[in-house]
Amino acid sequence: MQTHNQAAPGALELVRRFLNTWSIPNQTRVEVDNLPVLARDADKWREELSLHPRAESDTLERLSELRSDLRKSCEGLDDDHQLLNAWLARVALSVKAVAAEGGAPGLCVTSADTSYVASILALVANAISSGTWSRLKTCDDCRWAFYDHTRNGSKRWCGMTKGGVDGRACGTIAKVSAFRARAAAKKSPITDGG
Repeated sequence: MQTHNQAAPGALELVRRFLNTWSIPNQTRVEVDNLPVLARDADKWREELSLHPRAESDTLERLSELRSDLRKSCEGLDDDHQLLNAWLARVALSVKAVAAEGGAPGLCVTSADTSYVASILALVANAISSGTWSRLKTCDDCRWAFYDHTRNGSKRWCGMTKGGVDGRACGTIAKVSAFRARAAAKKSPITDGG
């Protein structure tokens, strides 16, 4: 998958990488779930996801459910943020004021819970507080999670350019398909019905 200009700022990148443990590789276009492999291997976990180790409560089922619900939130499929609020209610989060840019107060969310789930939810809560959560999105085509760096926050695809041999230009593919559909519609004969 393409990674150029998709990384999220700061610790939100850890959430993006967690979301992308499920993907649709360009080569096969078949869903792949890497979470079971990562959950079994502590070294791979550390390398791919985080230095934060898994706790006993971080079962594969719980991690998969969290990933699925966070992906739904990024895709705009979490009506009234019910899924996100349910997860945030499950862990003990602490909020404190901290100095932000320019000396203005900001919020920092932490958790006494040492689980990976709690650490991810604290990162999500911090991203919501800072306004960056809404820019973590999934591609309309391949569903890869990316951070929208555009000025107006309207990016819909992981990329417009292929970005390498294994890359996929999801935006270009979608735009070409839409163009071809419009062109085909113009060429089709129009009948009066009479």
